[in-house]
Amino acid sequence: MPKYQCHKQVWALKIKAIARKPNPDPTGRSAASSYGATITPSEDGYGAFDVSPEYMDKHQPEVGGYYVVYEDGYKSYSPAAAFESGYSPSADPHVALPVVDPGPDSLEREIQAKANNGPRVTPAALKAEIVSEWYINGATGVVPDDFQPTVPADSPLSLLTICVLVLRNGFTVHGVSACASPENFNEEIGRRIARENAEREIWPLLGFRLRDELARPVLTEADAAADLAGTPRPDNPTAESADFLANVKACDLAGDAPCEACQ
Repeated sequence: MPKYQCHKQVWALKIKAIARKPNPDPTGRSAASSYGATITPSEDGYGAFDVSPEYMDKHQPEVGGYYVVYEDGYKSYSPAAAFESGYSPSADPHVALPVVDPGPDSLEREIQAKANNGPRVTPAALKAEIVSEWYINGATGVVPDDFQPTVPADSPLSLLTICVLVLRNGFTVHGVSACASPENFNEEIGRRIARENAEREIWPLLGFRLRDELARPVLTEADAAADLAGTPRPDNPTAESADFLANVKACDLAGDAPCEACQ
């Protein structure tokens, strides 16, 4: 039969470690074959990255194999023997990976390639703010009391999934997923969508905090020296006024005779 040679160009990282993510349901009542994982590559200069539950289920990656991305953005896995027998390092290993992958990390890769010159909020920073997650079904989450009855078994509320994320400072955000057709309801998918929507609520919060930090006046060495000496800052024209207000007597401002507290 005719013989063919592969001319395909791929991007790949050898897998050093795989940390599978635990069940996000604190009650343990839900179950799935995978909750995604974090892959650590062997190559220097590349950080750990997350892969989806779908990737883990479909490809079943193992340590020592290769995480592979094709030119069209498709992510795959190849055992070491198969990959190393069919591919060799490119003459130019630093050719940028085309950003055509519709996955959740495609925008982040494009930002890293085109707009990564200053401080910004990253997906890793966002995830680091989350300390716990809680899921509520619209039907089972309702507690009947004097104000509301028991939810019927066929209530549309059973198609509603709510994800509550608790952040490091104790603040909470939530996301919602609602399924239109009862036949299509899937608890795992509903939770994933609700989680993604909850995470979207965190972006503007972290963006505001970063902008606040960037807008804060920078303390110069001259300012620090003036503070230590107890003198006005050289670059602060209002320092003398502030110093006056801090030391002036209340009765002086009122125009009265010295009061008992000021004598």
